[in-house]
Amino acid sequence: MCFFAQLAFSQTTTWNGTTWDNGNPDSLTDAVFTGDYSSLGNLTAKSVTVNSPAIVTFNSLHTLTVQNDITIVSGSSLIFENNASLLQINTAAVNTGNITYKRNSTPMKYSEYTYWGSPVIGETLSSLSPNTRADRYHIFNASSAVNNWTNVSSSTIMTPGVGYAVRAPEDFTTTGQVYNGEFTGIPNNGNIPVNVEAFNPVLLNYNFISNPYPSAIDVVTLIDNTDLGTLYFWTHNTAIVANVFTTDDYAVRTITTGTAAVSGGSAPSQFIASGQGFFASAGTTTSINFTNAMRVSGSNSQFYREALSTPLSYYIHLNLTNTLGAFKQIAIGYQEDATNDYDFGTDALASTAGVIQFYSLIPPSTLGFGIQGRAYPWSIADQISLGINTTQAGSYDITIDHTDSFFDDKDIFLEDTSNGTFHNLKTSTFTFTTATGTFNNRFKLHYQDLSLSTDDNIVNDSSLIVFNENGTIKFVSNNLNINSIEAFDITGRSLFKNINIDSLTFEKNITQTNQTIFITVTLENSQKIRKKLIL
Repeated sequence: MCFFAQLAFSQTTTWNGTTWDNGNPDSLTDAVFTGDYSSLGNLTAKSVTVNSPAIVTFNSLHTLTVQNDITIVSGSSLIFENNASLLQINTAAVNTGNITYKRNSTPMKYSEYTYWGSPVIGETLSSLSPNTRADRYHIFNASSAVNNWTNVSSSTIMTPGVGYAVRAPEDFTTTGQVYNGEFTGIPNNGNIPVNVEAFNPVLLNYNFISNPYPSAIDVVTLIDNTDLGTLYFWTHNTAIVANVFTTDDYAVRTITTGTAAVSGGSAPSQFIASGQGFFASAGTTTSINFTNAMRVSGSNSQFYREALSTPLSYYIHLNLTNTLGAFKQIAIGYQEDATNDYDFGTDALASTAGVIQFYSLIPPSTLGFGIQGRAYPWSIADQISLGINTTQAGSYDITIDHTDSFFDDKDIFLEDTSNGTFHNLKTSTFTFTTATGTFNNRFKLHYQDLSLSTDDNIVNDSSLIVFNENGTIKFVSNNLNINSIEAFDITGRSLFKNINIDSLTFEKNITQTNQTIFITVTLENSQKIRKKLIL
């Protein structure tokens, strides 16, 4: 009985400024700080108490994970440096006392804004940025009746989960400076409700919200468990002109991938940093809940001026550019929970800003998409229509920005229907000229060069014949020796591969029937010929 009674009591370890008196804490141990502490790495505890006059600091990239309550006694301090994290597990945990949470902005110039959200209770806008002009704090009202920015008082207490646009301090100059923001208050924990308005594609009424926790949150879990669809992060790459900002500066993120802003920069990652404000579309007018399940350890360093279950997904990112500085990026990919129709939370509308628009299409809709997810498994026979709209005639380039490793061994062709040509984007940039206007039928994305295919059963051209004879595929080259052959099924799975053939002829016995296969033959001069064969 005495043994079991002891198990009912929590173990405690105390940091006295030099060492732990009962060993390092863990998820079953209450941690008490009576002396100063500066983290050397991550720390986990069942609960945390900071007694006066201790100053406890968690340094950049380090995470304090606490199962239950946090108590900061008056006269003591619990400080989280920029990019450090506080992660709490129990949604019912009660926090007492204030933490200091530091968050550095991306460099800003005078008149530029950062999108903030508070990770603590009780922070006022004036406390966050006391030297910002009094009429330069804003929220966004996404209701259909307003759909516009609204000024708020500098004395406004920041509501957890709400986004706030705060202009740079008045003493900032035309040279970019990092603003060192500090939040002081009780750390947010548990379920945090935020009201959102249904997205109207005509009004473009996006909701201005924020990560409410002193830790990063996961985009996948956020979108999976709320009615949010597409997220937009303000990068402010472009200087303000005549008090007007450009929508070219929004980077876009859906459940599985992100695209860079029209003005360039990095694409949003899977995680939203603490203190980050952002815009989001919502499927319905409702109240969404941020929860502890969305919180993650680390992954807290991508900050814009403005156990996880991730769907299997493979994406291609394409860039459209010209020599005058136009830039658009789109993403097309395959994921296990997507369809080839419109999927809220996966597919995102393309930016309509700038002289050039670049997008993929999801028939029968004529809307352009900057991110399009398609059904997995991938098919080598799949094809996607791409569109452009431009007010600037001239020469443009389409290139692959990057792909997932899934596409390392797969060709990616761009068909120009204006002349019937197929260009392999894996080998070089595609350059074309265009007049002004909208062109939704000019380009298609493929994974095979259909210009090489003719008859389904016996594919023949001047240099190579491929045919099926009683369960044997026969290859006959008229001029050059065959170096290698690889065949794929419609899902892209390799059926067979033979190398170092060094012969004009080759035969392969097969057992697969009643299916279409796709064959790549490489000749001794490195020329590749692609064939389609029905078995």
